[in-house]
Amino acid sequence: MKTLFSKDKKVLVSSCLLGVPCRWHGRCVGMSSFVKRYLLEHLDVELIQVCPEVLGGLPVPRPPCKRMGGRVFETCPEKENRSFTTGPERTREFVAGAKKTLEIALENDCDLAILTKWSPSCDAGGITGQLLFANGIRIINC
Repeated sequence: MKTLFSKDKKVLVSSCLLGVPCRWHGRCVGMSSFVKRYLLEHLDVELIQVCPEVLGGLPVPRPPCKRMGGRVFETCPEKENRSFTTGPERTREFVAGAKKTLEIALENDCDLAILTKWSPSCDAGGITGQLLFANGIRIINC
């Protein structure tokens, strides 16, 4: 028997949007106000948290990364210098994390993902965002 609080639907969500300190700098940024509001409006939803970059084998903290021409490279932590690549290519790790994230989404029958805007991985235009979308999963950037 289903109740008002039965979890009928699963939604994939970036771990950092739930306050998990998994971003490149390793600091917690708190739970996203969008996710809080979404949960209040959708009581029947279970969140499935993922961090594609961690799933791909990258540590926390780690150097920030930038997408350039479909590839991902380490860059400077200073915002004003992030247009320059300063470290090795990390495309392999980003692709591996995207594939693992897709597996998790499919195993949990997720048809929606709430992902981190501007992330070279999670953004709708990022490595993971594009793979999820190509496999029929709707993306909300926040």
